[in-house]
Amino acid sequence: MDNENVIPAFIVCHSSLSGIVLKKDAGQASMTKGGFSDKSYSGKLFTIHCPPPHPPLSKGGRRGGSGFTLIETIMVMVIIAILAAVVIIRNPFGDIKLYSATRKVAADIRYVQKLSISNQTRAGITFVAGGYSVYRDMTGPYLPATSPGDPCSTDPSNYFVVDFNDSRCSNYSSVTISTSPLPLTIAFNSLGTPVAADGTALGPQTVTINYNGSQQITITAGTGRVSY
Repeated sequence: MDNENVIPAFIVCHSSLSGIVLKKDAGQASMTKGGFSDKSYSGKLFTIHCPPPHPPLSKGGRRGGSGFTLIETIMVMVIIAILAAVVIIRNPFGDIKLYSATRKVAADIRYVQKLSISNQTRAGITFVAGGYSVYRDMTGPYLPATSPGDPCSTDPSNYFVVDFNDSRCSNYSSVTISTSPLPLTIAFNSLGTPVAADGTALGPQTVTINYNGSQQITITAGTGRVSY
């Protein structure tokens, strides 16, 4: 080896001096930064930038702070599988429709009770499998009640008649009603007490709403409390 070409130097790595390199120039060592020679040294200590062979690990165990670990990928797959199973076993949209229909029927029963008290008469509601009709007075010939603006009321004379199978009531399509007997008429006297169409007292009454399951509405005897 030609001793004239040997550069006696000590090289120390330092990460803060990025871009500084050593080069051989006429038997001497030059420290260059940005392509410009700052000063020539011989037999001196040089500090240069030595980048690590791999990016450092992040807290999540990843290099470079991007991508997913195997454990994270498995966890996401497990969560997706659980959610898919829940949707298959139990349809949440069916539950929403059932609850919405139950809430509507219960509200309309309460409306009939308030109609009886406010008009001091015997108002009633008659249930069939596909809906119901509301009457404002049942003391003599049944007088239909006027719809209070219900979007499901389908009668051309604007009477309060609800048909779950009508296109105007599409939000409740395929919903059915079960009572015993069917059809069933529940009326309320001027005090809001549940009675039959002829005015005789009634015991507890149950109206069942069906759609991918069922939910019961109970009318308490005496008080007329409506609950579900």
